[in-house]
Amino acid sequence: MKVLISGFLSVVLSLTVGQAKQPNVVIIMADDLGYTDLGCYGAKDIRTPNIDKLAQEGAKFTNAYVTASMCGPSRAGFITGRFQSSFGYYKNVSEVLDPAQGLPAGTQTVAGLMQGRGYVTGGVGKWHMGTADHQHPNALGYSDWFGFLGGGLTYYPLDHPNYKGRYETLPRPWGVRDMQHTMPVIHNREPVDWKRYITHELTDAGVAFIENNGEKPFFLFMSYNAPHLELEAPVESIAKYPEASMTKLPKVTARARAIYAAMVDEMDQGIGQLMSALEKEGLTGNTIVWFLSDHGGLLKTSDNRPLRGGKGSFFEGGLRVPMIVRWPEKVKPDTVLHDPVSSLDIGATSLAMAGGDPVSSGLHGLDLTRYLTGEATDPPHNALYWRTAPPGQESGIVREGDFKLLIQRGKKSLFNLEDDISEASNISNQHPKLMKRLYAQWKEWDKMSQAPLWTNPNKGKYQYADYDWLKGSPHYRETAE
Repeated sequence: MKVLISGFLSVVLSLTVGQAKQPNVVIIMADDLGYTDLGCYGAKDIRTPNIDKLAQEGAKFTNAYVTASMCGPSRAGFITGRFQSSFGYYKNVSEVLDPAQGLPAGTQTVAGLMQGRGYVTGGVGKWHMGTADHQHPNALGYSDWFGFLGGGLTYYPLDHPNYKGRYETLPRPWGVRDMQHTMPVIHNREPVDWKRYITHELTDAGVAFIENNGEKPFFLFMSYNAPHLELEAPVESIAKYPEASMTKLPKVTARARAIYAAMVDEMDQGIGQLMSALEKEGLTGNTIVWFLSDHGGLLKTSDNRPLRGGKGSFFEGGLRVPMIVRWPEKVKPDTVLHDPVSSLDIGATSLAMAGGDPVSSGLHGLDLTRYLTGEATDPPHNALYWRTAPPGQESGIVREGDFKLLIQRGKKSLFNLEDDISEASNISNQHPKLMKRLYAQWKEWDKMSQAPLWTNPNKGKYQYADYDWLKGSPHYRETAE
């Protein structure tokens, strides 16, 4: 009998230890955040103590990249863990209710793979991957979703006094931004009656997910829409940032910078609440937290210096982003990692930590675990690649070591990012052999690129749909047109 009991206890202990090795994963993504708009990345005019604390307690990357410089393609790559060019996702959804625009039916996502490893998967905030039933987060790997399916949202409900009835008098057809930013807030497939500043609503939903799911390993994607336009923030937060104290930037008004700063501040406060929820639930030690932006900041609001360009650009300011990871007892505090990494690596690392295999699962990122913990010191990637336009024109990028080859409609430029982080000097004439080799590498990698998923939509056609979750919104009609 003692032998049987001993054997039973050994099995139980083994299972318990095995479960403990599956960490929770929280990924926090900002929208349109500038490279230098966090204290830990050099911001002087915006206070981000909670994000800075993540960096102090973990690692900050100085050469982290996303896969596109616009929201939709970058998020399509991140959510699937694959280069979005490999399945033809090259631009933002322009007709938000067009079922042909967005992710195809049956798309594999990182969240879905994590579900397969026994994780509860949650998402909060911005989706931007389509609104049809087959594109809904619940159909694509998310057990629980609170947020909105468009590419942005007004920061207050449409009947808020700030808008003075604007959304009741807009002419049809609606423009892209108004259409995208007036989708309902939903919890799974039910509309939600929300009343407060949207960043507060999203934070509360993230906290609730953490509080309700601590018994199982969980995967949470916190997809804030801040600080994406429109510029809106609570008056008390804006008051914390006097216009005279704001960093002076080309093409950025002091008023715009002050409101933008308040939006980043509100998001930072929300992140502090999320971290407090983890601590309260006793989950901090077994939770890996990532923070990043979906691409570079908008030049009308953000500080991307010393990088060139911003949102929509294929220079560093459009693709290089702030990225932080905190993993207690695994990643040393105040670590700074300088080697190039990709946002796709977050999905691959998460799946590997959950016991899955990123390679056989078809993911294009790399498992960074040994690099994060210091067990491996070599650069994780030999090179990083991008396709920046649909097939039919040669447009893309290779980053290898310090060198970056930029191909724009067949025209090639070469930069040494170590010597010239602002990409001011094209040195292609000095390195003809390197140019030839990098171009050949890109051509070989680019063989995976596919034709666009959608082209030339009928503007203004998809203004209404009959989804139940649209009821109560200006976009609902019983029969879709």
